[in-house]
Amino acid sequence: MMQHDMQPAALLVRWEFERAHRHLMCAIRAKPGASSYEVATVPLWSVGRTAVETFASPGAALRRHAAIAADLRDAGWRVAAYTA
Repeated sequence: MMQHDMQPAALLVRWEFERAHRHLMCAIRAKPGASSYEVATVPLWSVGRTAVETFASPGAALRRHAAIAADLRDAGWRVAAYTA
């Protein structure tokens, strides 16, 4: 019998960006057992367009999150809320 790990991913960082009354979330989650880390970019007006990238280390995930955040700020988005 196959068992599935039903433990949810642990949220490490979540930033919410705002521009022109639209909100976009960029978050890092640690998969159970911390074997991988996901960077998710979610346009909250169209969650079906969510993009998820997987990384083997927290450092790589944090660097990607920082690059996404820099690109968003350069494009006129501002940080509206965050958790750390």
